[in-house]
Amino acid sequence: MKKIIALVTLAAMLLAGFAFAEADTSLKDAKSYLYMMYKNQPVTTPTDYTVVGRVMIGANAYPIEWTADSDTVSFIYGEDGFVTVDVDEENPEEVIYNLTATIKDANGNAESVSFAHRVPAAMILEGLSYEEIVAAAYTLEAGLAMEEPQRLFGTIVKIDTPWSPDYQNITVTIQIGDLAEQPIQCYRLKGEGAEILAVGDQITVEGIIKNYKGTIEFDQGCVLVGYGEVVSQKAILEAAYALEAGLSMPAPTALAGVISKIDTVWSDDYQNITVTIVCDGIEEMPIMCYRLKGEGAKDLAVGDEIGVAGTIKNYKGTIEFDQGCVIVPAGDVNGVRTVLSGYTLEEGLAQTKTSKMTGVVSSIDSAWSEDYQNITVTIVVGGMNDYPIQCYRLKGEGAKDLAVGDTITVEGTLKNYKGTIEYDQGCVLLAVDK
Repeated sequence: MKKIIALVTLAAMLLAGFAFAEADTSLKDAKSYLYMMYKNQPVTTPTDYTVVGRVMIGANAYPIEWTADSDTVSFIYGEDGFVTVDVDEENPEEVIYNLTATIKDANGNAESVSFAHRVPAAMILEGLSYEEIVAAAYTLEAGLAMEEPQRLFGTIVKIDTPWSPDYQNITVTIQIGDLAEQPIQCYRLKGEGAEILAVGDQITVEGIIKNYKGTIEFDQGCVLVGYGEVVSQKAILEAAYALEAGLSMPAPTALAGVISKIDTVWSDDYQNITVTIVCDGIEEMPIMCYRLKGEGAKDLAVGDEIGVAGTIKNYKGTIEFDQGCVIVPAGDVNGVRTVLSGYTLEEGLAQTKTSKMTGVVSSIDSAWSEDYQNITVTIVVGGMNDYPIQCYRLKGEGAKDLAVGDTITVEGTLKNYKGTIEYDQGCVLLAVDK
């Protein structure tokens, strides 16, 4: 009898051991499976991402508890079974962290596996030049993308895939400025005029920039904003809509937009009109242009594209250009905006980045010097006669023969020299229209 009991006990022990071994094996299988899932995922995680909340081995589910050894990383468990790894996209310095998954079975046994990650220092792109955005794009690791859409202006150097009538897109590569070694591909580019793009065209493109297997590109969904340079106005609109009631933006600015509404018709007595414009197609942020004046204002109609310069304010909840705003050519808005920013400089200060603008020569301040190979002229941009810009000791092809009335494009650094807003010595003449 004792022998029978012993045999039964031994069998039970063997079965229990077998069950434990089976459970132990399944747990290790779950760990191995999870490791295989994530071992080749990007190390750099600049934005939030998702991981699984459990793994299945056969019919058994193994829940996962995710942890990190950095207090800048947190976890959000979703009802769909996935877990969002919430990283701090605005961290000022690089964060190195280990992401650890702890897998448990029904008996409380656990296995853990860790993955090394890093969150790069926040990529603050607002206010950067095109060249600086490209430089940031070329720091992306393979498979990663910038979080926000970017806008770049460049010259087409290659047609990678011709226009497809079926898919209504084209793939081209552009060069930004002199960055021949850092091209940007525009993958499956769409938009008005995309079907006739050719090498040599200068275009503005907007979309998400990513590193696709080593190619830095605008991802599918990128849009041709237009031919030539078209500067994004979203930041100005957002700043305007952040104003509290009764407050104004600290300095005048300029916007280009399409008239969506005639609020008050032209008044011959007051020589003004009130219209509402939509900028960059952002219909949820219209801007009223209150008592707008200037050449051509009388004949404005819905659908017209115009430029407006003035001070933006929040008047009882309406975001508007205040009384005194003036109409400017839509094509001159970028230059007008630069002029107005120059007039915010305190005496003796200069802007930190170069800029360029196109204007009409209003005076020759110092005649061409054969000895120094330069000339000083003053230009007016967009008809803004109250905001002249002096081009001090201007150099470049064609500078010798400049005359009042010529339309010129100048590049340089704006400064306030004893009250005169000027392009500082070293400015360059880029183009002349006699």
